[in-house]
Amino acid sequence: MEKVLRKLSKLLGRDAAQDLSRRLRRVQEMPGANSLFKRIATAPDKDQLDDYLAEIRYALVFAGLGFQVKIEPEGKSGPDLGISRNSHYAVVEVMRFRKVSPGTPTLDATSDAGALLEYGNPQHDIAKAFDKVRHKFRQVRNDESIIAIWNDDEDLEEVEVQTAIRDIHDEETQGIRPTPNGLLFVLYGANWIRSNGQQLACFPIHDSGQQHQRLWQQELHPSL
Repeated sequence: MEKVLRKLSKLLGRDAAQDLSRRLRRVQEMPGANSLFKRIATAPDKDQLDDYLAEIRYALVFAGLGFQVKIEPEGKSGPDLGISRNSHYAVVEVMRFRKVSPGTPTLDATSDAGALLEYGNPQHDIAKAFDKVRHKFRQVRNDESIIAIWNDDEDLEEVEVQTAIRDIHDEETQGIRPTPNGLLFVLYGANWIRSNGQQLACFPIHDSGQQHQRLWQQELHPSL
């Protein structure tokens, strides 16, 4: 843990490291936590560190809902988390959208004040989300699973991620490209907080008809 806190202090600052220490101690109690802590302690930069912190964030989300959480339940090459509750088990693959979009152009003295500037690039962002989610399918295989996204790209809108998930679902139903049979839903989160205080949203992929799937979705996304 000391190596982890030193790395956090170096990349995030001492105050941020102290703020995270309590959450890290909760994760430390989870089976497999040492493998995640080793990755954090050797993170080369803040971007890589934030990828690992997204795993911690979702581990704590599920633990807070009463799940038993295991880190890297199938080893380093498998999914990030294993969660279980009331005899139901699923794996969770976590992914973070890093900030890569150029964002909105700014006006300066040479800009045409009468011209409206295009905001973002929705087609590009939807395609980005589509490809990144599909890339995670190999990690979850056909196990009952969840793909958990944390979005740190402020220029990538939630609605664009939702559209990408709908496109993946449409390809499945049209027989164009399959999705893993056990993929329950895509869980989406970002720093933006809705008016109801929620930061998470669930985008279903398959409806298994199982009561536990619907319960999990409602717990994570109460307004669903």
